[in-house]
Amino acid sequence: MRDPWNAFMPYPDADVGHAAIGPLSGLRLAVKDLFDVAGYPTAAGNAAVLAASGIKTSTAPLVQTLLDTGACFVGKTNTDELAYSLIGGDIHFGMPINPRDPDLIPGGSSSGSAVAVAAGLADVGLGTDTSGSIRLPAAVNGLIGWRPTHGGLNNRALRPLAPNFDVPGFMTRSLEPMAAVMSAVGMHAASDRPQSILIPEDIFATIDDAVADQMIASLRSAGIPVREVGAISWLNLDELAWAFTTILQREAWESNRSLLERSMHAIAPDIAARLLSGSRLSEEEVLEARRIREQFSKEIDRLFGEDVLVALPTLAAKPPRRDAAPRCLAAFRSACIKLLCLSGLSGCPQLALPIARPGGNISLSLLGKRGADRMLLDVAKLLRVE
Repeated sequence: MRDPWNAFMPYPDADVGHAAIGPLSGLRLAVKDLFDVAGYPTAAGNAAVLAASGIKTSTAPLVQTLLDTGACFVGKTNTDELAYSLIGGDIHFGMPINPRDPDLIPGGSSSGSAVAVAAGLADVGLGTDTSGSIRLPAAVNGLIGWRPTHGGLNNRALRPLAPNFDVPGFMTRSLEPMAAVMSAVGMHAASDRPQSILIPEDIFATIDDAVADQMIASLRSAGIPVREVGAISWLNLDELAWAFTTILQREAWESNRSLLERSMHAIAPDIAARLLSGSRLSEEEVLEARRIREQFSKEIDRLFGEDVLVALPTLAAKPPRRDAAPRCLAAFRSACIKLLCLSGLSGCPQLALPIARPGGNISLSLLGKRGADRMLLDVAKLLRVE
């Protein structure tokens, strides 16, 4: 396959079979290089991990489910190193090129899967989402991005980053193939609809007024009552982002401790620094972060007990240029985590989708209670989207 976008890992082709008939027949599947696929190594965006991988003899169960329902494997895709970034770059294998705007970052860490779908090289991009690694690249590339309920999909033979936040998920160009994927992995059509969609004023106040107005207008087109609320939590976004980042850093260090000890020189300096920061956290800090997470999760459970969905901007800022200074990339990442962490902390599903507007597209997200994944898609079908 010709790949001018650097979406795929440069592996020799191996025969990966799939069912001739099934609900995903005719759909091309790109798989993030964190999942094992028989006949291929798994590098996780790192040369040392690649060197130690060997050729896998079995396929991750989730990938096998997709193959058994008719999806055709077209390759393993690039990822940020160790899946520990939201930008899309990698010092070992390069940064994929954003097909919508080559000057901008592609977003990560599921960068290759997003670019493959956006470029028309695949119909379904399988990725992972820990701190936004599906939702952010989906938003940057104008795609549908689904972060499932935590624990809802099989994650065996998937290299972990932060297990309490890691989830496999998908990106597509439109809602129809996403619906097919949801059915194939056991998320069947829902019969219920939310009583209302909530607009958190504190969050929408952080984005451009014209963009916020366009999002709210699209939400009203669904025919479901829209209610504005001051906030969805007593905790502010800075507190939530701190708690999320603290837990993420500790778990990322634990997941990669042996690699750090064995091959620190083979890890990009900024990634290594973030991993090491997790080792320096005190137990008091980690316990406080977990307490905040538990408190927020209880608040969200009470909120969703009222049979509502929450609407959110997917991104907190415009994507930076791919050649932006490291401090600009870090600022973008930190700003976006304040919104993207809400799903991770609560374990709730989130669906990001593009909305057409003059001058380009914006990405709106729907956040629902645990297990309401299909309801999010059903509501998205009612909205005026691209």
